[in-house]
Amino acid sequence: MKSLVLLFIFIIARTSFASDNKLIPIKVFFLEALAPKDTTSSERFQKEYDFAVQTGKDLTKKKLNDCGYDLVDSQKLYDASDTLQAMENSRKAQDEDAWLIVGPRRSNHYLLVAKGAESTPTVSTMASSKEVNELDKIHLTIGQSNESMAEVLAKETKSSVKKSAKYISIVNDDCISCKDFSVAFDKTASSIGLKKVAELKIVGEQPDPKEIEKFYRKHKSDIVLIPNYSKVSAYIIGLIYKINQKTFFVGGDGWGDNKYGFVHNSPQLKKANGMTVKGFPPADKGLGYFGLGKEILAEPSRAAAFPASGSAQSLLKIIEGVTELVCEARPANKDEFESVFKKAGQKYFYNPWGVSVFKLSEGEVVFDKTIRK
Repeated sequence: MKSLVLLFIFIIARTSFASDNKLIPIKVFFLEALAPKDTTSSERFQKEYDFAVQTGKDLTKKKLNDCGYDLVDSQKLYDASDTLQAMENSRKAQDEDAWLIVGPRRSNHYLLVAKGAESTPTVSTMASSKEVNELDKIHLTIGQSNESMAEVLAKETKSSVKKSAKYISIVNDDCISCKDFSVAFDKTASSIGLKKVAELKIVGEQPDPKEIEKFYRKHKSDIVLIPNYSKVSAYIIGLIYKINQKTFFVGGDGWGDNKYGFVHNSPQLKKANGMTVKGFPPADKGLGYFGLGKEILAEPSRAAAFPASGSAQSLLKIIEGVTELVCEARPANKDEFESVFKKAGQKYFYNPWGVSVFKLSEGEVVFDKTIRK
């Protein structure tokens, strides 16, 4: 009888111990405009997005488990042209009690995510517009602000051209971040002696070529500001390059780099020259700015396999932020996570890279330097 009692006590103790050590699931919802039919992305980009998420999970699993948590992720990829999916899927994630939504890279998409998930913490991988940076503290971004990037671009442009340089702008009117960047560039340019001549607002990825050519011929300038996404930027640069091969083109982080985007090495650009800025340096340099990145760089084989995109670095930084937040604050549930996020989210989710300058040299986007304030 005594043995049975001891056995019963042992079983109860084991059951209680297992219950006390049950891992708390952290529901993280990844949302991005990377559907297979999306012409602005590629299958490789989708695979590298998945690779970055999985790498972050692998590197943080032990620490999270030791802290009593388990990251449970789900993912929704949608077509960039169907922007309402951003809001619809964020609402769905909120209804399914997601602790955190990792939002899309584009500012206009991310603003819809924030609107759809008003009471759920969200972090964008790259959104940079002023409106994004003015959102409530429950909605953050890893992207560098347009204001910071445009200031650097204007000053670097001024130092690269003659003092009396003038510029014109061709801006996507259906792109919040593009318009925001243009306004920020104008502000700094006017203070340092760069004179704006005129601006043309366009819509879509392939605007009327005759309208652009007419605008350029009328306001022919030394510099053309094209702060749009890479596909339309490459299209516009190609049109103007045919008219004047000496034009100096400048743009925002939508241009991409030497691995992503449509500007780099596009046949129609040939030997076009200019400059662009981004909120992320190349991976071989950017990974050294935060903990998980340093772990990857410490293993040459892992470093060689890690994607070069800024989005991949951002995803890694976000997963690191989740790990640090829960291990330090120890939230017991979604509501407690939300409370901590509101108070201290900016401590864990921020851009550590500064602004990186890339040169458009004979049709190729090449990293130049990083400027940290």
